[in-house]
Amino acid sequence: MRFMRGLLYYSKIKTFGDVPWYEKDLQTSDTEELYKARDKRDFVLGKVIEDFEFAIQWLPEKADSEKGRLHKDAARTQLARICLYFGTYMKYHNETAATEWTSQTLLRKAVELTETIMNSGDYAIVKASDAGAATIAYEGYPLYYANLFVQEDLSDCKEGILCRFYEEGVLTHETGRQVGENGTGLSKDFIESFLMKDGTPIYNANSGYLGDENQENEIAGRDPRLYQLIDNQHKPYRVQNGKASQNQVADCSASKSVTGYPCTKYHSANTKQAEARNTYYDWFVYRYAEVLLIHAEAHAELGDINQGILDKTINQLRDRVEMAHLSMNPVADAAPIDYGYQLSNLLYEIRRERRIELVAEDHRMDDLKRWNAMKLLENPKTMFGLKVTPSVEQEYAAANVTFGGEDGRPVVEYKGATYLYQYPSKSIDDAGRKWSENDRRWLYPLPSNELVLNTNLVQNPGWSN
Repeated sequence: MRFMRGLLYYSKIKTFGDVPWYEKDLQTSDTEELYKARDKRDFVLGKVIEDFEFAIQWLPEKADSEKGRLHKDAARTQLARICLYFGTYMKYHNETAATEWTSQTLLRKAVELTETIMNSGDYAIVKASDAGAATIAYEGYPLYYANLFVQEDLSDCKEGILCRFYEEGVLTHETGRQVGENGTGLSKDFIESFLMKDGTPIYNANSGYLGDENQENEIAGRDPRLYQLIDNQHKPYRVQNGKASQNQVADCSASKSVTGYPCTKYHSANTKQAEARNTYYDWFVYRYAEVLLIHAEAHAELGDINQGILDKTINQLRDRVEMAHLSMNPVADAAPIDYGYQLSNLLYEIRRERRIELVAEDHRMDDLKRWNAMKLLENPKTMFGLKVTPSVEQEYAAANVTFGGEDGRPVVEYKGATYLYQYPSKSIDDAGRKWSENDRRWLYPLPSNELVLNTNLVQNPGWSN
């Protein structure tokens, strides 16, 4: 219960800032407490940390816990996530803590928690095998990363700190049917963030990048997670009765993956997993890869990272996909994304690694907020899809897809090139994508009905009108 209360309050202070803190059951007669003002975020954060420390003390070890139940390492992982969030939020928003939990103490706590998990020897980064859909060759491309997310049984997976278990005909979900559809898609900006397999940024001199004239050129020689995350001709989209089939081109229709970069993370080639409400592969709640990324980033923010730490963290993730290691002095990106402030080359690469490894795991918006990095959204390529070239037009014409004009997929011109674009009514310089230091969107507004019920609550800045 303390774990769940801490989780609830973490969500509330991340969303609303200051919130009323309660640590006893309330009765209808407790009017003074029911109608009290908000408590300071830093005070509530301290209480959240107390809740998770209590949970760590009293929950069983994973080996002693029932399959799928909470245990000490699940609590450690969640608390490390909380400490990284507020440790970096305070740093990059120039906040002075009102309690013992400063940016530095929170980051040190994140290091201690993740170090305990890492030193346990109970977890590892694994090279996932085919989930049973097929045993056909993938043209020399092992899907060690992609297959991790479509495993039908994660009970013995050493990367799973806490997993949600499903069973065919008993408890199912529909991710396998919905993934890569419903008007979603990865952005051009995200695709450009992938390094070459040897660790070189694509726009650096002599990187070997073949450009984006078509998808084959774009994925050639890149970080192997790229071709594992998007639909392409090097892996089957479906396997039925032992026969593989690939999409002619990546679907970019309005109801599918509108950018032309469909995210196939969580997509299984097993057709049974795509049946309505019948997906039964298991789900990571907390994954060891996140622990390693938290550990590396916290050390880098504290300024005490070294090659040994990189080898135990980031380079474990790169080893999974047989990619070159990250060193303490990585080459600078010749075309870096703009955070709005200077970063060391190393911290820049650690953030890149987190963005790629944890894509579609519900971290990105939190990361942008805690890094005070909403300036990244001003890059128009965060709204663009694939580059529309003569080669691309020819490939899609065979699938009866056209670009531009009244009936074609919407496009936009940018710096002499044409891109798939999903917001034809909006300018690429839309002011709504610019955030100021005092922007109201750092916090959500308090619900109007709560302000009516409790007049001691005060609306968050900028949301009164």
